[in-house]
Amino acid sequence: MRVPAAGAAPALPPPADLAALHAQAFPMLRGAMIERAARYGEEMSVEPGRVLLNSGDREAAFYIVLQGYAEVLEPADGMMRSLLVHRDGEFTGSLDLFTDRPNAVTVRADTPCRLLRLSRAALEALILAERPLAEIILRAFMLRRIGYLQRRPHGGAILRSVKKSEQEDAVMDLAVIGGGPAGLAAAAYASSEGLQTLLVGGSLSCGDAPGLDVFVGFPGTFTGLCEGPLLRRAEDQSKRFGAHVMPLRTVSRFDGGCYPYRVWLDDGRMIEARSLIVATGMQECDVQARTVQANTAWLDGWLDTDDRGYIHTGRAAAGSMQARDYESSQPGVFAVGAARAGSAKHVLASIAEGAAAVRVVHRFLDASAH
Repeated sequence: MRVPAAGAAPALPPPADLAALHAQAFPMLRGAMIERAARYGEEMSVEPGRVLLNSGDREAAFYIVLQGYAEVLEPADGMMRSLLVHRDGEFTGSLDLFTDRPNAVTVRADTPCRLLRLSRAALEALILAERPLAEIILRAFMLRRIGYLQRRPHGGAILRSVKKSEQEDAVMDLAVIGGGPAGLAAAAYASSEGLQTLLVGGSLSCGDAPGLDVFVGFPGTFTGLCEGPLLRRAEDQSKRFGAHVMPLRTVSRFDGGCYPYRVWLDDGRMIEARSLIVATGMQECDVQARTVQANTAWLDGWLDTDDRGYIHTGRAAAGSMQARDYESSQPGVFAVGAARAGSAKHVLASIAEGAAAVRVVHRFLDASAH
């Protein structure tokens, strides 16, 4: 399949669409929503110039502006460049809050401000307990990651050390298989960091199995936040920002005996990719017993898995003493989220794994000198 070359600027949506996307990326919380969020944080007042978050630091927090203006800045050419200003009811943050990545931006008070501050742990508790708020926040975080690097003054950041041809390339840098939280996070990070990325399977990793959302040991929000409107909107918005998304397709077969790797879709099309992230999650295999297994049968035995199909990664993968984090027994094929053996089966852990795996994909591609 042919897609725009990596590094080429995607066509921007029409102005009306941009306005709608901006409103969803930077929503304004009102009365009842703020009252619910207040249960998880503490109110504080700060003077103008107070730095709330520092770029490069790993200490993170989530702020809702109750009154005043908080400016977001990025380091550029030894100076701080203003990106945007948060106003009453708006909130700071991005998907980086759920990862080990350092803060990409600095946030400081532009005026005297009243703020509601939530620690990272408190935000995670809110996400898991307050579904209406969780949907607003996660949708905003996903959109900010997808759109931020493409709207910033210097354009997208290409983290790859290898220069790519400006011509179109039929082989993808990365195919992300599965469009749940782990897959969407991986695709958002990869495409915003310059990798030629395809996301396949909008609902594949969430499953439609009845009862999975109340299965003992799996937080109810795992399927609650995976299903329906949140991910469908995120997929649609990803597409409008230039990401390559095939939300209605599923995979039928994988060939690990050639390189680039090949993946066949349910409509017969074949995709070639230099690396894969498997994020196809779980499926219920026994409704009566409420047992689940990994949704990895399509891998045709190419990867080392446990007896329920969960993919071994890193040193746990057979013959892979030198394997990178999240890397399976097949070099360049990574597993994240619920499909990975030993992973925590909830939405925030899946987002963190999807984001973290992209760093490892960069290292694999650079080492492979493609």
